[in-house]
Amino acid sequence: MTDGYLGPKQHALALGFLVFGGLLLAFTPNAVLALQYQCLLHRTTGLHCPFCGMTRDFILMAHGSLPHNNPGSLIVAVGLYVAYPIWLVIAMWRQPSWLLVRRAKIVTVLAIAMGVLFVCNNVVA
Repeated sequence: MTDGYLGPKQHALALGFLVFGGLLLAFTPNAVLALQYQCLLHRTTGLHCPFCGMTRDFILMAHGSLPHNNPGSLIVAVGLYVAYPIWLVIAMWRQPSWLLVRRAKIVTVLAIAMGVLFVCNNVVA
């Protein structure tokens, strides 16, 4: 694999973590909530980070309810659990070279997404 790219092994690892995390939130939500972690940004500044409320929202969605703690939760869940796996299957089937994604591109897309989530979580919520 060429350095600077995210390849098939990294996609498989990411998908494995998504499945594990989804199952954990669906079947043992109380164990996750019992950790009682707190957002350092929210505790020190009063601002919500891009992910504040998503754990509770993902638990709600895993049990068939609509999210209400973070306005971006549903979009992130659909992206992670629907769009990303579909893209992986299509890429493996039709165009395996699509699996090679530049890490710099991923970082840029994630930075923009986190900025949008941060604004939405503090303005909309």
